[in-house]
Amino acid sequence: MKRALAYLRRTVAIVLAMGVQFFSPSLIPAQCAMCGAAAASSKGVARGIAFSIFFLLGTLALVVGWLVVLVLRSQAGNGSTGEKPAPGEK
Repeated sequence: MKRALAYLRRTVAIVLAMGVQFFSPSLIPAQCAMCGAAAASSKGVARGIAFSIFFLLGTLALVVGWLVVLVLRSQAGNGSTGEKPAPGEK
């Protein structure tokens, strides 16, 4: 139960941090001079850059998350913990 609660707290913290950054792109500093200059040229360009970055990061997070789910499900379905049985055990 404690593990599930810790996982839930960590997930909520991550989602809140991403939400704050998503809805306020002006709080996020640019990573390079060209991106900073393009973002400073107009508010629409800055918002477009922020949305495209979050789209790419979100897609990556979905793919990696789905792979983690698949691995966890396959390990749970096998009923194995990945440990070899001791000699004499079946």
